Amino acid sequence: MKHLRRILGMFVIFVLLPAAYGANQNITVEIDYGGLQQSRKVEIAWKQGITALEALQSVAKIETKQSGEFIFVNSIDGVEGQSGDRAWYYDINGKRATSFAYKCILNEGDRMRWEYTKDVCSPKEKVRSQ
Repeated sequence: MKHLRRILGMFVIFVLLPAAYGANQNITVEIDYGGLQQSRKVEIAWKQGITALEALQSVAKIETKQSGEFIFVNSIDGVEGQSGDRAWYYDINGKRATSFAYKCILNEGDRMRWEYTKDVCSPKEKVRSQ
């Protein structure tokens, strides 16, 4: 029994604790340019409090657009959103983001994916009757 405890203790110290504390200290940033450029994937070091916007800025040239109190990503590496046509959207770990990139705090090991795709948020222009 004493021998079993010693083996179990060594297993916890040398296997479980390093796995828990040595978890992926990186963030993966993927960018899908909607076929206009080759998609890319970059790993960056995670740091406490890093936002989705900061992570994106560290791997790409971006332009933002302010509307009231909100900040939107308008262009990534020269691929600019077109209101009502295509825009930049992002997800975290496969789930559509629920907050703006400048407010979204990332966790270690997160996978963030930006996609240039159909704009579903801009107001539609009304078609005038002739």
